[in-house]
Amino acid sequence: MAEGRINKKEIIQAEYKRLMLLAAERVILRRGFRSATMDEIAREANFSKATLYKYFHNKGQILLEIILQYIDEIKERLREIQQSERSPDEKLKQMILSVLDIQTRKENISRLFVQDKSLRDFIHRIFAPSRKEDNREFQQALKLFKARREEISQSGCLVLTEGMERGLFVATDPEKLLRYVWALIEGLIHTRYWQEEKVSPEDETEQIFEFLMTGIAGKSVQKGATE
Repeated sequence: MAEGRINKKEIIQAEYKRLMLLAAERVILRRGFRSATMDEIAREANFSKATLYKYFHNKGQILLEIILQYIDEIKERLREIQQSERSPDEKLKQMILSVLDIQTRKENISRLFVQDKSLRDFIHRIFAPSRKEDNREFQQALKLFKARREEISQSGCLVLTEGMERGLFVATDPEKLLRYVWALIEGLIHTRYWQEEKVSPEDETEQIFEFLMTGIAGKSVQKGATE
């Protein structure tokens, strides 16, 4: 009986936290990170300020939680794909689609990281490798962020290694290849903010995947050849 009560309490707390984070996203989008206040976030979530402070000490902690949830969603989806029965090339394609799909659903909050200088400064203060941050909360967030990024990279490397072993991908350092693939995806995500005509994640994935699998060189051009 006691265990049932504990589980119910945890479920309620998780739901409260989810509602608070959604409300915080709306407030930050509407007001900007610097102007957003804990009072406004509490009102938006229909909770008292005291209840909000039971879950989050400040809006910086809220933002960190939003970022970690975003990374967590990508991590879990990519791990699921990596462990599936799909072929390595189909796994890679599905991974690209998943990242683009998640980013599309989170595009408004992602856009803030590009447009809101106060938010960019905050993120830089946390994650800049040259800076030591005394705040234990930020150190813990950085540790979690790095761990999740490592798990994402591991899923990608396993898929690329599997593809190399089957002769589907060029034989090279999988970590290096993953960096190039990831840079392509992140660069595309950034440029999508400024495009007037939006392309669906599915169509964008087809274009990226075709480019990755065929390369940039024309088939008639031989190495060292000149016109």
